[in-house]
Amino acid sequence: MSLYRKVRAVEKVFGQLEKEVATFQKATGMHCVSGCGFCCRKPDINATPLEFLPLAWHLHMEGTSLEFYDSLKNESGTSLCALFRPFENSDTGGKCSNYSGRGLICRLFGFTAARNKHGEARLVTCRIIKENQIGEYNRALDLLNTKKVVFMRDYYFKLSCIDPELGRTMMPVNEAIKSALEVVMAYYAYRRTRKSA
Repeated sequence: MSLYRKVRAVEKVFGQLEKEVATFQKATGMHCVSGCGFCCRKPDINATPLEFLPLAWHLHMEGTSLEFYDSLKNESGTSLCALFRPFENSDTGGKCSNYSGRGLICRLFGFTAARNKHGEARLVTCRIIKENQIGEYNRALDLLNTKKVVFMRDYYFKLSCIDPELGRTMMPVNEAIKSALEVVMAYYAYRRTRKSA
């Protein structure tokens, strides 16, 4: 499968996920608080390079992939996602600098479910939603064993089917972004860049 087709396949998975999450949010009323950024401040987020392949491809098409790659290589002292922009003079809040290019974990967290070691479903959401949207959170708990709930593992499986190597290798988020950029830049190193390559 060509790189372009992989990018489009990942974007198709993301599109399907967004529809399912929107259905779940509509059924429960759960939502992120605008400008919260609480989950992005977690320093040990792991991801796969495949999640960031569309981001890397689009950065390459814009001609900014090498600049972004260099900024990741030179980044020191922080393990926060390189896409996260905290609000100035604040210990809370922030936003994603490339929301459309965010990874799968960013799209899943807050409105999906996972199974514990006993096979029981549990919501994967944040403390802010649990504490400030109690009624909505309880509606979500009531839906746990229905088809309206998105399970994280299903989407990781869909990604790994596109490219088993890039879709299963978990690493720190900035390393995953860097790895995706390396894949794209290596692919185009000896090819003429075209919009639909």
